[in-house]
Amino acid sequence: MVMVTPAWVQRLQVTGLLAGVLLIGGCASWKVNQAAAELASVGPGATLERLESIQVPDRDRAQYLLNTGILKLYLGDWTGSREDLQAAKRIMQSLQAVSVSENFAAMTTNETLRSYDGTPTDRVLVHVMLALGYLFSGDPDGARVEMLQANVTMQTLAGDDSTRGQLASARFLAGVVYERQGEWDDALISYRHAYRILRERGETIPEALQISLLNLTRRQGFADEYRQLQQAFGREAQLPETGEGEWLLLYFDAVVSRKTESRISVYNAEVDTMISVVMPQYPQGYYQPRHLTLAAPEQRQRSEVIENLEVRAREDLAAEQAKHLAAATVRAVAKYKMVQKAQSQNDIGGVLMNIASVATEQADIRSWNMLPASLQVARLRAPATAPVQLLETGQPLPALQALGSRRLALVMASSLTDHPFIYPPPPASAVTPAPDATDEKGESHEAP
Repeated sequence: MVMVTPAWVQRLQVTGLLAGVLLIGGCASWKVNQAAAELASVGPGATLERLESIQVPDRDRAQYLLNTGILKLYLGDWTGSREDLQAAKRIMQSLQAVSVSENFAAMTTNETLRSYDGTPTDRVLVHVMLALGYLFSGDPDGARVEMLQANVTMQTLAGDDSTRGQLASARFLAGVVYERQGEWDDALISYRHAYRILRERGETIPEALQISLLNLTRRQGFADEYRQLQQAFGREAQLPETGEGEWLLLYFDAVVSRKTESRISVYNAEVDTMISVVMPQYPQGYYQPRHLTLAAPEQRQRSEVIENLEVRAREDLAAEQAKHLAAATVRAVAKYKMVQKAQSQNDIGGVLMNIASVATEQADIRSWNMLPASLQVARLRAPATAPVQLLETGQPLPALQALGSRRLALVMASSLTDHPFIYPPPPASAVTPAPDATDEKGESHEAP
């Protein structure tokens, strides 16, 4: 005898399966978000250990690798960071080709069933973080390649009247990479691009960029442009004199906000009723940048924001919200019709499906949520024989002459750890550890 499963049981089985899949994926996503929430308090090392214990579905793999990659960068694991970020980059690039099956699942169930392919900011920043990893591991050519790829990505993302996907920080870092290699013209072009982006956004031009533009226009003999910049900035070029060199500080401050979700009601004429939909959102922002100061004898320079990633993250989400709302509404209407039909037929499965349809509706709150809240820069001219200090942390840096290069030395620091990284790397004897050199997480750090 052949047993026929009632239609409502079949529907319930399918819905239960979907709910189970979502529960597994949602659990992993929740764990990653929770780890991001605690990053500032426990530090990158403990957070990385926590992430490495989480099994994530393939559709979340790019987000996972972006986060492990940035944590390894904070910790100075250049090889590990490069491997993770390169893998994330490949996934995001491959996902630019639309997956029909994933789109169907996202349209009928929820957006979390779509593979994470990154925001425009993610797709550019992955090149920036890779370039930093290459640079501080002693591979300036690798950094240069990433900056060229960032340029291609930004050109692809560029709109006629939008700065979406255009990052001043990426242009600035490209200028630094070119300048260190003596490619003055390319460096100046990149600094000009950074200046243009910040002006179009109405954002403050950090002194490090002002100095970079003034120095290079004067060095390259662009007299008219130099005079215009002089008037705009109210300052002169600060080219190093004999016996001097320059420090450039790259500072990562705090941790960017995480997305949350909110349920809203919208009227739909097709079914003539209010439909409940779930949307991603960012909580109200209270971020106030903290700064780090480069101090040399008789002068100092405080870091300034060149990329506010709190703002970029919200801009990326706002640009997608109309699409999110349309998709969520279509999905909610389809589920509503399905439940109404089942209930009109006195189908007990209709009640259960109503509950399941609510349970399976989730907003996509995935993001690269372990990025810093802002990228900051400072540029300081200093005597080649004088030690320099990161003032707020008391961390000493070596004299420029100990680095074997007076052109432009780089230091990368993060508010998540007191351990800065220097390029070119100094000999072990060049830096004296600060007294009691432990960070607020209780982790001891050796001098770089």
